[in-house]
Amino acid sequence: MIRACILALVPLAPVLTAAAPGLYTPPPGSAERSAIVKLLHHGDDRPAARFTFRTFTVFRVGPKALAYVQGSGQVGEFEALLEQKGTHRWRKVWGVSDGGSDSCEAGARHYAWAVRRIQSYGLPPDTLIPGITAQARALARQAKTEPDLQCVGDLDGGPDGPDDPDA
Repeated sequence: MIRACILALVPLAPVLTAAAPGLYTPPPGSAERSAIVKLLHHGDDRPAARFTFRTFTVFRVGPKALAYVQGSGQVGEFEALLEQKGTHRWRKVWGVSDGGSDSCEAGARHYAWAVRRIQSYGLPPDTLIPGITAQARALARQAKTEPDLQCVGDLDGGPDGPDDPDA
């Protein structure tokens, strides 16, 4: 699991967040959900390339929106933050996936970036991604003592910009 190392470091407290106005899960088959899934698949519509989602949440405020998805697919587990501005298409701006590893220092920057991005929408970060602020703090602490330790999966986007050619 992507967060296994980090979760062992963070005491798990119940995260109780009230549903924020503008926060919802687009129904399967809806145009919005289909657009997000198509972006994540890079247009690959083969049945073998399907995803199983554990979390699929959108926060819309005015003409812009953030979506957080967490799931698994052909290449392992993943989580991603996507953004839409106005009538423009969705783009992946942040992600973590299985299949490799990055340092605690890189992970700390990556998770802190996601916290700030969510906050820029006026939303408490843990409302969209439960536990992300504690995770960002834990990575920052660990980065100070073991900056090169490989403690997060493959990182996409975030402070280093999109790795995704479709972003």
